[in-house]
Amino acid sequence: MKRSDFLKSLGLGFGGIILPQTSFFETKKVKIYDNYIRGLQFYKFTEISKAIKEGDEVFLKRDTENLHDSFAIEVYFQHVKLGYIAAYENIVLANMLDQHIHLAAKVSKLDLKSSFKQIAIMVFADLVVPTDKLIVMMNQELRADDTIDLYRNNL
Repeated sequence: MKRSDFLKSLGLGFGGIILPQTSFFETKKVKIYDNYIRGLQFYKFTEISKAIKEGDEVFLKRDTENLHDSFAIEVYFQHVKLGYIAAYENIVLANMLDQHIHLAAKVSKLDLKSSFKQIAIMVFADLVVPTDKLIVMMNQELRADDTIDLYRNNL
């Protein structure tokens, strides 16, 4: 089996894999969602409307008890519920949260001037990616006895 086939068989890039501290892999934040929060008018948005701004961190929480949407995800700023991620867009994010995959979110757009207030959020996930060093090593396709053992020497 080639080294590249072996590494692919390990499932590198899978969100839950625990990697040793080497210079072969790094994590990269990837934007996986960007859209408006639904239901602002039904929650206590007016209490924090002067405090929230673009770039502020918001928190996602699964609402597994929701009778209308089994994939419901609540959005909070500080401890104030703002609303929900749209039901037609939340299935993948809900499954990721259910698997304890860390998702970071922040305000991407804030429209408080119109009569219909809107807040958009961006959601990011950490993706495990190979470094250039690993790619070069995989492309060498040398026999194991003919190559320098970079992994065990922590280079």
